[in-house]
Amino acid sequence: MTSHSHQITVVATKQRVYDAITTERGLRGWYTPSVRGSAGHGERLQLDFKSKAGPFHWKVNEVDSGSVVQWECLEGPGDSPGTIATFRLAEVEGETIVELDHDGIDDADPKRKTCNSMWGALMLHLKRFVETGKADPAFV
Repeated sequence: MTSHSHQITVVATKQRVYDAITTERGLRGWYTPSVRGSAGHGERLQLDFKSKAGPFHWKVNEVDSGSVVQWECLEGPGDSPGTIATFRLAEVEGETIVELDHDGIDDADPKRKTCNSMWGALMLHLKRFVETGKADPAFV
């Protein structure tokens, strides 16, 4: 199994980054404009796209006081079901370090490199949205 890891620094408070990951408004600002569901603990999210395969259905397994958010993929393209995406947030001197680990990807999955690239793009969209407040979802 493969794990993808990404890290960015966002010039914003941890709370602003956390809100972008855990609210419908936030997710619409950087991920996709088509978000259904809730991002609270035990809740489910559906993220739809017009320009790529989907939708993705995620279950929110963990939401820990603004520092950790964990999603489990229940449904999505390819081998994505069963994978886990974990966001870890740490505020340092007015900036927030965002670490993302996407675990459980099958080494034989031909789309694993594409998936890694997509998470990289998503992280940059998250950073841009939180820092500017202007919606710019990676996928429509």
